[in-house]
Amino acid sequence: MFFTLLLLLAGPMQPGTDSRDPARAEFAQDTVPLPDGLYASRQIMTSSTKPGPRLGRIRVRTVALAIHRVRRDGDTVRASTRFCDVRQDRIGPAGTVLDSAFVAALPAWESVVTIEGSGPWLVHTDEFVAVVGADLEDPAGDPLPTDPQDARVTDPDGDGEPGVTVRVEGVVSGGVYVVQRIERALEGTLTVDGRITGTVIGSNQQAKLGASNFILRAFTPTFIADTEPEHNPFSWAPVGPDADCTQIVAAEVPLFGVLE
Repeated sequence: MFFTLLLLLAGPMQPGTDSRDPARAEFAQDTVPLPDGLYASRQIMTSSTKPGPRLGRIRVRTVALAIHRVRRDGDTVRASTRFCDVRQDRIGPAGTVLDSAFVAALPAWESVVTIEGSGPWLVHTDEFVAVVGADLEDPAGDPLPTDPQDARVTDPDGDGEPGVTVRVEGVVSGGVYVVQRIERALEGTLTVDGRITGTVIGSNQQAKLGASNFILRAFTPTFIADTEPEHNPFSWAPVGPDADCTQIVAAEVPLFGVLE
């Protein structure tokens, strides 16, 4: 079963490669870099927060797995992206659960991909900005609403609560209702094996609308973005034409390695 999964995730052989040795499959030097097809990525964004008055600041990573479809529109390369899974490090005694309803509420988007150089290539995706849990006229510039009665607030995960729900499990458990702004771009280096490594450019901003109990309503951690490139890496790999989110999540380690 696991071998079948790896076959589905293996990127298609490119022209000019040796089909007898899939591990050494490479793009032919005279082909267009980043051929049309499916790709997966693991993106890490790091911030810090102070979980309590007697505790120091701790570093918190948000790890996202995404699936991308690359296609060419004339001379323009475009990548359609959607998230498959999102998880976050524990914050002190509490753990954040970003469940399937949360992930399904996150927007899909398309961005233009700029590719420069002659191998290895420099790759940059245009910045994408979206707000989850509210319909704002200017998603990039409008302040995030904090009033659950604000007419702009939506319920994208369909649970009957304002905004999108983040579940907390630990000493205190429940749901926190938030609006989030996602800003995302990728910058990295593409090599002949179809992989890209680089830095996630952007931020995750959040405003709280309420919570399911009074303790969570009173506790509002403040996150400060860590802008060091080495703390915000991403890896990108080609996958097979039949790969889907379930398979990508299951094969995270074979695709991207163990996350320390």
